[in-house]
Amino acid sequence: MRHVMVRWTLAAALGAVAAVPAFCAEEAPKALPTLLIKGEVVSVDMNDPSASLLKVKDRYGFETPIYLTPETKIAQGDQSLTTAGLHQGTAVEVEYNFDINTAKRHAVSVKVTPPAASASAAGIAATPSAAAPATTAPAMPSMPPAPAAASPAPSAPNSAPAAAPAPSAAPASNTPAHSTQ
Repeated sequence: MRHVMVRWTLAAALGAVAAVPAFCAEEAPKALPTLLIKGEVVSVDMNDPSASLLKVKDRYGFETPIYLTPETKIAQGDQSLTTAGLHQGTAVEVEYNFDINTAKRHAVSVKVTPPAASASAAGIAATPSAAAPATTAPAMPSMPPAPAAASPAPSAPNSAPAAAPAPSAAPASNTPAHSTQ
């Protein structure tokens, strides 16, 4: 039993010694994944000289704060813009990295979507195609009226059933409708 304890103690000691260099070694910085958000600019706060704060509202109505550093590329098509070119309501696509240590989003690039392209795309989608013929749904056949109740429900459980209602048409008489005299 004693040699088993010695083996465990020795294994634990060697394992701890072997694990120390792994913890002491400096890890290379990992590349953060690039995420994308599409939406419109809510506000741009340029009070901090190191990084401006851009707030973007997505299609669900959530506002996401993203920091714009001097390395952030802001462009509209082929033209470069500055943070002053970002106005409230401007449609943007922002690629950013999320830093888990600081819980902050740092923009890599901001692409401003031109308003004419989005409006023309919406206009094309809103107008019906001339090639598609207008179709109408076939008319549904009319339903026959519901049958009238034959007799009212009895008021007492032991009462006799009600008599059948009298016909609404008057009985035919034996005299002709026109008299020729």
